[in-house]
Amino acid sequence: QIREACELLSKMYRDIRQRGIRLFVHSIGFTDAATLEMGGEHAIFLDFTPFSDVSQYREALGHEIGHCATGCTHAVASPWDLVEKHEYKADRWAFEHYLPPEELQAAMDAGLTEPWQLAEWYGFPEQYVRRALEYWTQRRGIRFRRREDEE
Repeated sequence: QIREACELLSKMYRDIRQRGIRLFVHSIGFTDAATLEMGGEHAIFLDFTPFSDVSQYREALGHEIGHCATGCTHAVASPWDLVEKHEYKADRWAFEHYLPPEELQAAMDAGLTEPWQLAEWYGFPEQYVRRALEYWTQRRGIRFRRREDEE
């Protein structure tokens, strides 16, 4: 499970390099992570202090990469509906790239059927994995098979 979590973090850093995103580890005071866009270039600012473990860092990093990849950035004072729309799109992108249904199904086929097991395997917080599963099942209509369903 450590190998998969390390591979996932490596994939995130590759995505950052390939997209030309600048990554800064610095406290910005009002949140643990934020993405800024200026002139078509993106920068992600992360403050490590609020994260209790690396899984929370992975969640924040994947989400912020999602903002960059989708171009969904907004002014701090933007209307709430726009902010929510952009947050959803950033999460959706991260789910599609870092917790895709084929990989989730493969993990389930290997016996990891509970959200906490998947969270440990991928190195994400359990609540994040639950949101990804909800996205795939409720929003995209994916039906994950359990091994016992096939028997």
